[in-house]
Amino acid sequence: METKKKILVVDDEEALCDGLGFNLEAEGYQVDMAYSAEEALALNLAAYDLILLDIMMGEISGTQLARIMKSNPATASVPIIFCTAKDTEEDMISGLDLGADDYIMKPYSLNAVLARIRTVLRRTAASVALAKTDSDLVSYKGLVL
Repeated sequence: METKKKILVVDDEEALCDGLGFNLEAEGYQVDMAYSAEEALALNLAAYDLILLDIMMGEISGTQLARIMKSNPATASVPIIFCTAKDTEEDMISGLDLGADDYIMKPYSLNAVLARIRTVLRRTAASVALAKTDSDLVSYKGLVL
């Protein structure tokens, strides 16, 4: 039996965070919620299969949290989807260039978010499966050849 995919939702809008978490659990995901980047940093971020991340939050922004994660070898490969009200093309390009796997602008439909989550998880599961099954791969400090 396949284990449930573990998703962390990080958003300072508690009602939105809770609603998204409820709907993700209804879809069969194991969901944790953090209402700030600081709260998220207190968790073992490497344990998650995906992180849904708001950009505009308190002391530490979502982009700062993403930079922290991408600079740490333990969390660098954890997929991030930004879900944010920052809706300009420049914001989106900046988020994707930072290493996000997708960028969803608020307001968004639940069905679109679920479809994008499935897509990112499918893509990352395929690369992990390849890494685990191909004996010709060489890995050193996060670099895989």
